[in-house]
Amino acid sequence: MKIIIYLDILLLVNFLTGYLLLCAAGHLAGSETSGLRLLAGGLAAAAASLLMLLPPLPVPLQLMSKALVGAFVVRTAFSWRGWRMFGRQAAWFLLLNLIAAGSCLLLSLRCGIPGLQVNNLTVYLNLPPMLLLGCILAVYGIVRTLLFLFGAPRPAEIWQLRVSLEPGRTLSLPLLHDTGFFLKDPYSGAQAVLVEYAPCAGQLPPDLRACLEGCFYQEQWPEPPPGRAIRILECRTASGRRLLPALCVKDAALSRQHQTIRPGELTIVFSPEHSMGGRFCGLFGTDLLTSRPATRKGEDGRWISVG
Repeated sequence: MKIIIYLDILLLVNFLTGYLLLCAAGHLAGSETSGLRLLAGGLAAAAASLLMLLPPLPVPLQLMSKALVGAFVVRTAFSWRGWRMFGRQAAWFLLLNLIAAGSCLLLSLRCGIPGLQVNNLTVYLNLPPMLLLGCILAVYGIVRTLLFLFGAPRPAEIWQLRVSLEPGRTLSLPLLHDTGFFLKDPYSGAQAVLVEYAPCAGQLPPDLRACLEGCFYQEQWPEPPPGRAIRILECRTASGRRLLPALCVKDAALSRQHQTIRPGELTIVFSPEHSMGGRFCGLFGTDLLTSRPATRKGEDGRWISVG
């Protein structure tokens, strides 16, 4: 059976569909974006529907083109916040597309609507445009209902860590609050943060920088510089468990907006890996936000800090 495809209706329906699914994916991923970027993402999704008008491509090329088009649509709709966030956005967008396509296909089979065409991994159903948009609105409405009942994912919580390494030299780094981060210093029991070495290398004293680079790139670990409280901790990173150098500091402050926390003793663990995307260069856990320096009573009966 010959099916006539109206290009203007095809583009309009896919624009609205892409826009709504990108909105839902942004809510589920906890990623804020502007209305203009969402409109641009909808336009990119509409343009992607034209793949079905091309001659049939080889299967590997079809898979590659769909992956590239999906990544382009997501990148157009959302600003770059690292590979982790991009993966979440793309995964939710893909899942919502599959749910929407599956619901439309089920409706077509149940109602006996003819006219199913598949070309270059793009599915065309001969559904009335309003019925198709109704299915997409239903998916979007379900997402909004779930977010209303259970709450939306919290946006990334970035804090600023400031550490005084020596007179006139301060280390300042943006850290991400990660509720799944539980690293502690097993020697002192102090809270620990994990930071990427490369973004902070220029802020470190030469002796400390030379020691850390020796730990990363030499077979035999160097002796720590005099006066530097450096120890070796076993940590689990993206590449598995490994030994990493750590620096113990006492003059540290963690601040965000109008809130400042001074944890007392803190252990900074340095990693040579590059996996945090650039918006932040370190991680810390919730325990650090609730930690307080240890205290004891002095000779005059007052409580004094020993952290």
